[in-house]
Parts: sequence; structure tokens; C-alpha cells
Amino acid sequence: MTRNLSLCGAQPVTICLGLLCENSKKLVAVADRMVSVEFLSLEFEQRTRKVEPLGKQVVALTAGDALAHTELLRKANCQIQRMSQPAISEIANLIESCFIEARQKLAENTILRRAGLDYATFLEEQRNLATDLAFGLMSEYQKVELDLELLILGVDGSGAHLYHIGDPGVTTCFDAIGYAAIGSGLPHAESFLTEADYSPKITLNRAIWLCYVAKRRSERAPGVGKATDVLVIDDKGSRFLNDGIIDNLREIYERYLSELRTVSENVEGSLRGLELTFEEEPQ
Repeated sequence: MTRNLSLCGAQPVTICLGLLCENSKKLVAVADRMVSVEFLSLEFEQRTRKVEPLGKQVVALTAGDALAHTELLRKANCQIQRMSQPAISEIANLIESCFIEARQKLAENTILRRAGLDYATFLEEQRNLATDLAFGLMSEYQKVELDLELLILGVDGSGAHLYHIGDPGVTTCFDAIGYAAIGSGLPHAESFLTEADYSPKITLNRAIWLCYVAKRRSERAPGVGKATDVLVIDDKGSRFLNDGIIDNLREIYERYLSELRTVSENVEGSLRGLELTFEEEPQ
């Protein structure tokens, strides 16, 4: 199996977004159902949700190679089940370790095996290798990427938390900002949230609305699917909104767009009637 070793700055298809609310005590997540399989060059919208449970009150959302995240999260889940009431930060750190291990394995299989080495033997033997060969192998090794990003979203005793994990195996906490997104729809979603005067203090219902609109805005980006799943995480656990509520949100959104068009038309009319005057030039 071969995989693309460089993202070349491109975002994986999809949109996944997490957003804190109720004074950072609760969390809302939204995702489409687009999936990509790198080695088959496939992108498609699946019928099942792409939210991966990691416990009663914590989930993972993923963007990138579906095969990579399936293997990684399966291994992480086995270890999480043996932990006693872990903090969300501990779960994120565990998944980071699994990410680094998976990236190292990919680099060994695609780069070092060509020279008959694994990572351990490469470290031992690099002094005996020709300088150009050793430098070239290390340079290629460091460029290898998993083509995978994850959001770890959950609630523990200290509140709701958002973590992002990506190449080369770096975890970032987004609690201070209050939201995080991954995928090709990210610029559209984050642009809307910036304009919406978002704060982690907002109510649950407003957070659901902002997540829904951000997801719909992100559909302008290539590779974002039309299906929409909305999840609420609090001290009761993680629960999906039912289809009836999603339909209600869609109707509200369509009315919202209609009103925006009306406002835009009124503004255009006012601008056409604006009589311009200019300051007199100084004598």
C-alpha cells in the first residue's frame, strides 16, 4: 500500500468543528460524512457518521486518510478502556503517542525499508552509512506525513475541552479560543465564527445554531459533504440531535438566507440613491 507522503499545503476533504458553550461546560460538534481513502484515490460520502466515540463523554473527529485514523483510534481505544476516568488532556496525549508511532511506522515502511533498515537500526548504523545516504534518508523520513488530522472533544471534571492533533505528531489545546475545525471547509467555518462574535459563554442553543451555519458555509469548499451530524457533549454524555431538529435548523437557515438577501437588496437600493458630495479643495 502506498500513500501520499506530503500534503503539499492541501486540506483534507471534509469539515469537522467543535465549539465550547455554557461557560465552557458543554460542547457542540458538527461534521459531514465525507471520507477519503488515500491509496485508492477515493472520496465519497458515507451513510454512517464519522464521529468516533472514545468514552461516554469524549469523541474524535477526523480529516484525512480513513484507513490511517481507523487503525490509530482502534489502538488508542484499547488503551483508553484500561484508564480510570482519564482527563481529556490525558486522552489527547495518548492519541498523540499513537499518532507519532503510526507516522514512524509509515516512514519506516516507505523510506527506511528501501535501505533494509528500521528506525532503530538506522539510528545505530547511520554513522557507518555514506554521509549523503544518511542525510538523504533522514531528510525523507522527516518529510513523511500521515495525511491525518484529529479533533479530540470531551467533557471531564474541569469542563469541556478541545484538542487538535496533526503532523508530525503535535497536540494543541484550543480551549482559550473556544473552537477548532479541520478539513477543506475550515476557512469558511472559522471566518463565519469570527464574524459571529462567538464566545465560550454562549448558550447551548446558540452554539448549535453557530455550528450549523458554520457547517453550511463550509459547503462552499471542495470536498465538503451535504449530510450534517450535530453532537452535544456534556456531563450526561454525548448525544446526537435527531433528524427532526436538523430539519428545523435547515428551515431556519433558509429563512435566514432569505432575510439576508432582502437586507442586501435594501442596501443596494440605498446605495443607488446615495448622492455623493466631496470636500472642496483648499485654495
